[in-house]
Amino acid sequence: MAVFLFYGQEEFLIEKEIRKLKGELLDSSFASMGYKVFNNPAFNDLLDVLCSSPLMFGNTLNIIHIDKYFIGNKLSLDDKQLLAFENSLKTLSDNVNIVFVCKIPRDENKKPDSRKKIYKIISKYSLVKEFAQYKTYQKELNNQIMAMAKDIDLKLTSDIVSMLIEQLGSNLTLINSELEKLKIAIYPNKAVTKEDVRTYCTSSEDIFILADLIVQGKKDEVLKQYNLLTDRHHPLEIFSILQENFRKFIYIKNYEKKYNIKEIASNLRVHEFVAMKIQEKIKKISLERLLKLRGNFIKAEYKLKSGLCVSGETVLELALLG
Repeated sequence: MAVFLFYGQEEFLIEKEIRKLKGELLDSSFASMGYKVFNNPAFNDLLDVLCSSPLMFGNTLNIIHIDKYFIGNKLSLDDKQLLAFENSLKTLSDNVNIVFVCKIPRDENKKPDSRKKIYKIISKYSLVKEFAQYKTYQKELNNQIMAMAKDIDLKLTSDIVSMLIEQLGSNLTLINSELEKLKIAIYPNKAVTKEDVRTYCTSSEDIFILADLIVQGKKDEVLKQYNLLTDRHHPLEIFSILQENFRKFIYIKNYEKKYNIKEIASNLRVHEFVAMKIQEKIKKISLERLLKLRGNFIKAEYKLKSGLCVSGETVLELALLG
């Protein structure tokens, strides 16, 4: 029996840790039967998972996404429910393993509310591990990308890593996708060159055009540009970079009266000229609209990942209308 709580913005590392546990805890012959994922289950369903026992010999690994119980007041439990929940954890079957997951949207400075009783109960019986979002200037990000490349037998120099970060940002899910793309594109070579990155990796520049058109409210041109991008890029790549672009838009719009452009550029770690250009582009759009659009892009990405919608164009249209 093992119980974990994984939380944070770095989805790639959370999923990597879960895959590691799956390999360690489950018999490969019965892995598909012993592995289940639950998305914010209702309380009674949550108890059923905790009280379950393997149908056959071997272990089970249950991944329980539980962010709605932890963040905000979307789902709250009374004292009777909390007592039943704690008793279920106390009496967990020896062959049942649980990973509670609280994924936090990127660039949101949030954590599970440690004042909540459910958090205190889970942390009492589990190993708690945070997977915080890397910043582009952190040395640890460089080391992580080097390790990711090594895992798939690619060779990167420090200059190539810096180029990837400059072009893609710090989203490890996106970076991993681009490394996989590079591996296929340059086969049988293993050493990545700068020209390889320029040729095969997603450029934030072309998606900046899409972001600009969204800000300008030119819906028809937005959809046309989106379809051009999907010829070369996966929809999840596009939405990931869109979110990063709008994070910068929101920051500049929110703080342009508090800080000068030089301070804003420094805080965002972009060139002052880039910050000035963004400030000019978002002059006529409100902060509220920028926040709404970014929230819609986050929801759109979730719909694509979860299979609730398979059309990137459809979720983009919905995001623009919302």
